[in-house]
Order: sequence, then C-alpha cells, then structure tokens
Amino acid sequence: MAEAVLSALLQVIFEKSTSETFETYALLRGTEKEMRKLQGVLSTIQAVLEDAEDRQAMDKAVKNWLIKLKDVAYDADDLLEEYMTEASRRRLESHDYKKLSRFILNEVRYFFSQSNPILFRYQMRNKLENIAERLDAVADERFKFHLGDRLADSRSQFPQRLQSDSYLLESEVLGREADQEKIVTLLLSSADQRDVSVLPVVGMGGLGKTTLAKLVYNDERVQEHFECRIWVCVSEDFDVKRLMKAIIESMTGNRCDLQETESIHRRVQELIRRLRFLLVLDDVWNDDQEKWDRLKNSVRHGSVGSKILVTTRSEKVALVTGTFAPYHLEGLSDEDCWLLFEHRAFKSGRPEESSSFIAIGKEIAKKCRGVPLAAKSLGSLMYLRRKRSEWLFVKDSEIWRLVEEENGILPVLRLSYDSLPSHLKQCFAYCSLFPKNCRINKDKLILLWIAEGFIQVPPGKSPEEVGNEYFNELLWSSFFQNATTDHDKNIMDCEMHHLLHDLAKAVAGSSCVTVEVSKRLSVPTGTRYLSVFCADNKIPRGSRNACKLRSFLLLSGHWKTAEVSRKLILSLKSLRSLDISNTGIKKISKSIGLMIHLRYLDLSSTLIKRLPNTVCSLFNLQSLILKHCTRLEKLPKDMRKLINLRHLNLSDCRLLNKLPNGIGDLRSLQTLPVFIVGKEASCSIAELQNLDLHGELEIRNLENVSNSRCSKSAKRANLKEKWNLQSLKLWWEHVDEVHVKENVEHVIEGLQPSFELKKLEIKNYVGSKFPGWLMNPCLTNLVELSLIKCQRCVQLPLLQKLPALEVLTINEMEATMYFCNDLQGNAGGNGFVSLKTLSIENMSNLLGWTTNGGQLILPSLKQLVIDGCPNLGSLPELPSVASMKLDDCSMDLLRMVTRITTLSDLIISGFSELVQLPQGLLKSNPSLLSLEIRDCLELRSFSGELQTLGPLQCLTISNCPELESFSELSGLSSLESLWIDRCDSLVSMPGGMTRLNSLRHVSFSDCENLAALPEAIKYLTCLQTLNIFSCPALETLPEWLGNLVALREMELCYCENLLRLPQSMQRLTALQFLLIRGCPCLEMRCKKDTGADWHKIRHIPFIKINGPYIQALSDSKTLQIQMMRLLTATFRSVKHPNPDFIKPSSSLSSGSSPIAKSKTKSWCVYLILSTNAPIKTYVGVTTDFSRRLKQHNGELKGGAKASRAGRPWICACIIRGFNDQSEACEFESKWKRFSRKLPCKRKNSDLTKEVDEDDGSLTLLQHRQTALNRVKGSLDCSHLEIDWQLNTS
Repeated sequence: MAEAVLSALLQVIFEKSTSETFETYALLRGTEKEMRKLQGVLSTIQAVLEDAEDRQAMDKAVKNWLIKLKDVAYDADDLLEEYMTEASRRRLESHDYKKLSRFILNEVRYFFSQSNPILFRYQMRNKLENIAERLDAVADERFKFHLGDRLADSRSQFPQRLQSDSYLLESEVLGREADQEKIVTLLLSSADQRDVSVLPVVGMGGLGKTTLAKLVYNDERVQEHFECRIWVCVSEDFDVKRLMKAIIESMTGNRCDLQETESIHRRVQELIRRLRFLLVLDDVWNDDQEKWDRLKNSVRHGSVGSKILVTTRSEKVALVTGTFAPYHLEGLSDEDCWLLFEHRAFKSGRPEESSSFIAIGKEIAKKCRGVPLAAKSLGSLMYLRRKRSEWLFVKDSEIWRLVEEENGILPVLRLSYDSLPSHLKQCFAYCSLFPKNCRINKDKLILLWIAEGFIQVPPGKSPEEVGNEYFNELLWSSFFQNATTDHDKNIMDCEMHHLLHDLAKAVAGSSCVTVEVSKRLSVPTGTRYLSVFCADNKIPRGSRNACKLRSFLLLSGHWKTAEVSRKLILSLKSLRSLDISNTGIKKISKSIGLMIHLRYLDLSSTLIKRLPNTVCSLFNLQSLILKHCTRLEKLPKDMRKLINLRHLNLSDCRLLNKLPNGIGDLRSLQTLPVFIVGKEASCSIAELQNLDLHGELEIRNLENVSNSRCSKSAKRANLKEKWNLQSLKLWWEHVDEVHVKENVEHVIEGLQPSFELKKLEIKNYVGSKFPGWLMNPCLTNLVELSLIKCQRCVQLPLLQKLPALEVLTINEMEATMYFCNDLQGNAGGNGFVSLKTLSIENMSNLLGWTTNGGQLILPSLKQLVIDGCPNLGSLPELPSVASMKLDDCSMDLLRMVTRITTLSDLIISGFSELVQLPQGLLKSNPSLLSLEIRDCLELRSFSGELQTLGPLQCLTISNCPELESFSELSGLSSLESLWIDRCDSLVSMPGGMTRLNSLRHVSFSDCENLAALPEAIKYLTCLQTLNIFSCPALETLPEWLGNLVALREMELCYCENLLRLPQSMQRLTALQFLLIRGCPCLEMRCKKDTGADWHKIRHIPFIKINGPYIQALSDSKTLQIQMMRLLTATFRSVKHPNPDFIKPSSSLSSGSSPIAKSKTKSWCVYLILSTNAPIKTYVGVTTDFSRRLKQHNGELKGGAKASRAGRPWICACIIRGFNDQSEACEFESKWKRFSRKLPCKRKNSDLTKEVDEDDGSLTLLQHRQTALNRVKGSLDCSHLEIDWQLNTS
C-alpha cells in the first residue's frame, strides 16, 4: 500500500526530523549536516509524490520506484525513532531524583557502553548518512519518470462535485418558504417584457441555493405558468457547446449527437421558439461576459416572459448574468438550523438521555450561522458520536473549517477507495490483516492504527478521538458494515464485506499479509504488517525478513502454546504492534525489552503470571492489554517508566491484588479499568488525581483509605473532574476493622464522581448512610445503579430524582426498611420515568415502598425481580411490567400480582406455605407465555385458572412435592414444553390433555412416587421428546407407549427399578434416539443382539447405554441431505417458549453469517450441529465464533474440539452478552450438564424412504432448547441475547 502510506509516512519523518527533541538534547551534535540533507531530500520527494501516486496504476516502473522509496522511508523512520527513544530514556533517568546518584555513577559505565553519547552520536551520524544517501539515490530516479511538482494543485485531491438534478424531497427542506414565495413571484411577474430575463440567486457555498432552485422549479404555479422547464447543472466547466447540448437533451429526452456548434445553436432555437420557458442554470462559476452572452443569445427566441434562474456563489457572476437585481439568499434561522441538525443527528429518534446533547446540539446549530449544509453535515457527523466530549469539541471548534472539511464527504458513501484521503487509505488497507467473517473490534483497531502512526492528530484532540473519527468515516463510507453497539449505543465492532476485504488485500499488496505457518515464520519481501495463523502449538521462530515487520498479530491462539521464542522476539526489532492474546503463554522472554519501537502489546486471555521488568524499557509503549489474564499475580515494579502508556487494561485479572508504585506518574493514561488501593502512599488512591481516565473504573480495597485525613485523601482522587469516566465501581473488601467503619463515610463522600457518569456500583460499603452526592442526586445522567451489601444503610438515596435511571439493583441491604423515603418529585408520575429493570434481592427487613404509605408508580418498568424480601407486602403500580420473578417473599406480595395484567413471563419460587395460587393470579394475565413455579412445598392447586392461559408455551413445575395432579392443562392449546421436577405426590394427569396439540416435549424428573406414566400421555400423538429421570418407583412402561407415533427421542435415566420395555416399542418407527442410563435391568435386557428386549429397539438408529453407543446406523450422504432439507423446512416453525428469546431477523438470507448482531460483550456460547453421521451437537465458548466454526470444519487449523466426522458443522444457536469468560464458561457447563450429553439429530432407518419434516432431526435441537430453558432458570440471563438460527449455505 505504498500510495496509501508514503505521503503520510514522509510527513511523519519530516516532522520527526524537525522535532524540538533534536534541538533540546545534544545526542545528535555533529550530525546537523546529515539531518539537513535528509530534510531537503524529503521536501524534494514530497513535491513529486502526488504525481507519482497518480501514475503508478499505469506505469509499473513508477510503482516499483514508490515501493523502493517506501522501504527507505521506513528505515529512516526507524532510525529517527531510535534516537527519540534514547532521548526519552536519558531524560527519564536524569529527572529521576531518587536515582540521581546512580545516574552519575552510570555515566562512567556509559562511556564504555553502547549508551556512550559520543559513541551514539558517531553511530547515528553514520546511519543518517547512509539513509540520506539511499534516499537521495531514490530521489534522483524521479527524473527518469519526468515527475512533476503537484503541491500547488490541491484541487485534484478532492472529489468533483456531483451533478445536481431537479429532484427534491420537500419534506427535508426547512425554512425556505418565504424565499420560495419571493422568487416564484419574480418569475411569474409580467413587468419585464424582455424575451428572456435572468434572475441570479447569490449566496455562499452550502447556503441552499440549489435546494431553493429545486423548490421553485417544482412549484405547481411555475409548472402551470411555463410551457417548458429545463434544468442544467453547469459547475466549473462553462462550455457553451456542452450546455446547449444539455438543453436539447433536457427538452427532447434524447441524446444529442450533433457536433457542430452552428447545428446545435439552430436546434436550440427551434425547440424553444415561441415557448415560455424556465431555464435553471445551477452552480455557475463563469464570469466571462463573452461566454455568457453566447449562451444567452442561443435562447433568445422564446416567448416573452421566459426566465433564466441562475444560482451562483459569486457576486460578480450575478452582475454579469442578471437582468434582475441579484437575489441574495440569507441564512436560515437558528431554529431551522437546529431542526435540520436534529433530523440528521437523531435519525433513530432522540435518545431518552439526550437532554444535555440537545442543549449542546442547539449551540452547534447556532455556530452554523444559518448554513443548512453545515447543519446537515454536522448532524450526520454527530449521528455516530455518542460521547458528550465529542459534541463539546465540535461546539468549541472552528465550525466553518470543520464544515469545509466535511463538505463533499457526505456523498463519499458511494465513492471508491481512490476517493479516500491517504490517511484513510492506509487505515482501510491495514484491515486486510483481519480474516473474512471476523468481527473487528473498534477500540482495538483504533489502538493499532495509533501504534502504527496512521493517525494524524491536530492540536486540541487526542489520538483516540481522531481514530474514532477515522473509523466512523470508513463506516459511513460503507467500507465497514454491520456495526454492533453496547447498551450505551457505543460502537463495539464491525465487519467487512467480502468484496471489500478483497479490495483491501489488493490495495495492501505485499505490505499487509496473512500467513499460515508451522515451525518457522516465512515473511514475504516487502511485508511490514503480518497476521499469522499457527498450525502447531508453538508460535514460530523468526525469519530473515521479520526484522522489517511493524505488526505481528496472532489470529489463532493455541491454549497449548506456552511461550514465545526468544529468537522471534529478537527478530522483530522494528515491531510497533504485537498481539499474542488468547494463547496458553505462561511467560514472556526478557528480550521483549529490546523492542524499542513497540507501542501496542496484547497479552489478554493468556496464562501469564508475571511480566518481566524489561517491559518497562518500552518507552514508546502506548497500549498494554492484559484483560482476562486470570493468573496474573504481579505487574513489573518500574511501570512508572512507561511515560507514553495510554491504555492499561487489567479487566478480570482476579489474582492481581496490588498495583506497582507510581501509576499516577503515567500522565498520559486514559484506560485503567481497575485500580487497587494500597496502604503505601505510592499506591494510594491519590495516584488517580492527575489521570484523565476514560470509560470504566473499578476501585478496589477502599478500606485502605482509612487514615485520619481520609476524606481529603479520597478527594485527591479527583473523581469529580473525570468527565470522561462512564462507569465507576467502588468496592470495599475487608471491612471488619473498626477504623474502616469509622472513616468509611468520609471516604465515600470524597469519591464524588462527575455528573456525566452513566453507571455506578457500590459494594460492601459499611457506612450507615450514603454520601451526600447520592442522597441529593447530582448524577442526572446516571443510567445504571447497583447497591450491593451496603448492610448498615437504613435509607436509600432519592432514586426517583435520577431522571435517566434505567437499571436499578439493590442487594443485601439488611438495614433498609423502605424503598422510597420521599415521594416528592414522583408526584404526577414524574419520578422513575426511565426505570426499566428493577432487582431487589436479599433484603429481609424491607417493609414497604414508601415511608408515608403513598402509592409509588413505576411507569416504564418492564422487568421486576424480588428475591428474599419476606416482609415486603405490596407492589408499586406497574402499568408496563412484562417479566416478574418473586422468590422467597410474603404471601401478601404474591396476592398483589393479581392486580397486574401485562405479564408475559412469571416465575414464582420459594413460597413454602403456598397451598393454592391466589385467585385471579393467572386469570388476570391471559398473555403469559412462560410460567415457572418452583420450591412451593405445600402447593396443591392452581386455583382452576391454569386452563385460562391459552397462549402459554412453557410450563415448569419444580419441587412441589404435594402437587398430586394437573387437572387444568386441557386449556393450554399453545403449550409446547412441560417440565415436571421433584413433584413426589404426582399420580395423575387429566384426560383433557388430548387437546394439547402443540405439546412436543415432556419431562419427568425426581418424582419418587411416580409408579406409572400418567395415562393421559397416550393421547399426545404429537409428542416428540419424552424424558424420564430418577423415578425409582417406576417399574414398567405401558403398552400404549406405542401410540406416540411422533416420538423421536426417549431418555430413561436412573430409574433403577424399571424392569422392561413394552412390546409396543417396535411401533415407534419415528424414534431416532434412545438413551438408557442407570437402569440396571434395562441394561441387561437391551444388550445388543442378545438382550431379551433387543428386538423391541433394534430398529432405532441411535442407541446409547451408559455412555457408549451400542448402535449408530448411518448413511452419511443420505443423512446430510435429510439434515439440510429438514433444517430449511422445519426449524422456522419452532416457537421459543420464553419471551427472552430473540428471533432471527427475517432479512437473514441463507448465505448470511450465522452470527446475529450482538449488542453486548465479546464472549459467546454457541451450539453447532453436525451434518454427517453420527449426528451430534456441540456446545462451546469463544470470543470469535466465525473463526471457531472454521476450525471445527477444518477450514482453519486450531484447537476446536468438535469431531471431524461431523463436518460440516452448522450454527444452530449463539448466545452473546456475557460479562466475562468465567460467566460464559459457567453457562456452557450448565447447558452441557442439563443436556446430559445428548447426541444430535438422527435419520430414518430406512435410507431409501423420503424423510418428512417430522423425522426426529429437529427434536435434538428442541431438547437443547428446553435444556437451555433450565439453564435460564438457574442463572440470571436477562442481559443475554439468545439467537436461534441456521445457515444452510
């Protein structure tokens, strides 16, 4: 990508060579001549570079010259940076007063070492001289190509203005009604009796002259008045011949092939003769009177009253052309500008938390000073910018300069790579390092761009802000697609279309390469940026060309990879970016300290315990990513030396209990998600004082802020001034000491955050009251609040005064008696206006919602969880609640649910004294889709209301030992899944079950007294899955079992007294899979070929007894065809019994990615399905599903465990939104356990028969789905996105 990199790279080199660093420090004394020569050659090359870049596509020799130039330029950049790094090292050590004496002693040692300034200057002079000579030699070759100086011609770098037309969507035009009326009046006026009159409309660029002309042109009065209307876009090329041909084509609708000017002129006159016409000449730049007269004379033969409407930016053009006085177009009002800005900036509607954004936006609109294009451009610019700092920057910037930069960029969505500026070209080409189908993390990509020097940072901005702008520009230009956002609507990641990925690879050429290697790394000549797939368990050794690399990204992490070879590290001496994340690396070579250019180091999700202290020699390091390093115990002690470090990500480093001294010295640090307060002054909370942190911050071990001046010490953290902090967690760990309890209220008072904060969590706080800044809320932008284990706080904050609060969690606050202590502000429904999710757990002393007995209203609440609140006897008014969970609460609270009518999901648990459901509980919620009743030890009846739940899809009854029968199921016409667990008294089910035509899955587990299957089951002829677990009283299965002709799967587990299988098993011809486990009698009788019951089951294709398959009939080709046809034909009809399920988009084509859009974090759990026999499912966890699926299918080498026999595997379900790896792994483990290691779909035993849509294949997926429901019952899954979908391509 020479053409993309060179201009930016040469500019960077020139800036480095003229840096004040070279003047401030004397290390380059004696090299001034070589430096001036280098600067001169750079200036010479820059003058002809644009011409060379334009010609390289057609001239291979020029292209080779650019490649050669690029190679020398990279070496020059490395050399200058080597000097600047040495200068930084010496400056740091000389300013370290603690080591001043050692520094003086080291001067003697320096004299005899490579660090000797005299020796260093000598070596630098030689290297500079060599680089200057090489660069000069390359520069001299430019004469062979006759390259010209193009610096003065800046116009060519901008895309040409798109030609205008007369089409207009009037609904998007604001504030021009008066102007339209005035111009229409002038055009319709008969006062001017000339054959043709000219009305010029004058105004500055972007003022809306063309839009106004369109309004006039399409005005009904104008259409009726003029017999002919003609629209011509003129722009800068005022070619009279071209314009006359355009007039002909507009009037005739046909192409004009006339060539002679005279013929064209005569044809124009013929067409307009005796017609009253309106000719619009849009965007006229020509002020040549002669050219204008020639055009005007060609249209002089129309009828009296004909008009020409000219739009122009030039007053001179208006004077030359006009017969009317120029109409000077004025700007729009501030209000109209704001409406235009708002239309673009809030395309999806105003965000609910947008009050501060609206205020800033109106200020920006005022800055536009009535220019509608500026308002539109800035509105579009701000559409993807969700941070207040970004809006404030635009508000405080020179808006006209910004508008000029953005003007002409709005249509870039349709422009090709060639229209991109060079800085975006190299950023786009760099993306070719990521494989197809890979979701590219936005933050990571920006940090890589910064590390590679692609970001050009203007004064007043940070590299991250500019990088974010670059990303958004590429996204808006459609180079990226399918961007996903988090809950705060911040973009997290994106994809590249395959064709665009191919384009990126083509333009990158050999500069950016992706390779698959085994033992030794092979780097193509000319490659500077490399991504690697490792075929073996070891990261490869270096190679001859590795020394030129600037990026090394390991794309396929092996958990068996334990180390990075020292040879590889030594060979990567020019590296800027090193990513070896998601591997089993346990240690890093000390040689890493020799990578003096390194700016980005990603070791996340590795097994590393400690980093070598030589890491602290990487003075240029900007990003150190250590997230999910769950075994990391300690950081290097000299971290304070990393003076350029901007990002230190320590998320989920659980074993890390101390930070090194001097973190506060890292003044450039922006990302520090975890800060651990130490007892020493050098790692106290005051270290945060001068850090401008962004994003999230979790402060641990706050008990260490406990001295007599703790309040002042806490204030020194300066959290109140950290405007860019979005999420804050305040955690105390060991709070039993008396001095902690005495000082904790002063500590938290001093930890007041900025009012810009969005998320706040306070945990293990042992004060008796919350801080004043929370009791009298100033956090007006707070969206999410969690108060956990604040056990001494009697009074909650005035939560109703938090206007943006959407998610509230209160847990283990034992001293709190009332939820709301002051209803002021809630009157008239003004309080809690945004609250959508409320969770109150383990609050044994909570008595009510308000202290004064008033009625609390939660108008927007959708989800309510109340768990472990036995003394709470009422509910607030909940007009919108859809999901509710009540666990271990009072009967009075349960009765209050009868007043609610909007529920779709209800969980009732832990009501040990509940004998029957309260009257009206179910009847008042007829739209319930999912009902779970658990741990109600005395429950005997559903109060006769269960049958009223016609839409109910999933019913789970667990640990209700007194429930004897289900006499109310007959009305559940939509029921699909029925789970009965630990209902020891269950002896019967109603005969009315014959009407349960939708029931597909039935499960009995741990029903100790179930001696026989309820006879009502025999009527369930559509039943597909029957599971019986741990029913010790069950001795036989009935003969009517053969009536279940649709049964596909059957599980018999731990029924130790089950003696035999019924003879009717032979009639279950649809049965595809049988599992027997922990049933000793059946195990003996079902032995293959010899068992007494073998003849009853031998027709079943897949049989598994106590682990191994004893039968697995298959015809892989036939089975695969059946599988694919079944999936496409039937899976769309599967209904999910829980409203939390997210259905696949209807727009998802068969060729689209199997991954649904995610709006949450990177860890996901997935379910894949084999398409070859023996059919299986596989559940796994990963951060990159696309890549993992390729590994399963053998397209990429890697550590995926799914068997080769199942290939090709396809995606059945993907679950996103896990907060970290441990949560995802726990979910995966439970899903596997609840699924009880089931194999996947089976085929019809008769391979010659056509398999219909009920062949049993779908059942295994449905079983996985119902197992998933059990997982959801045992874990909090409210934040997860569960997407069932299949890709049949």
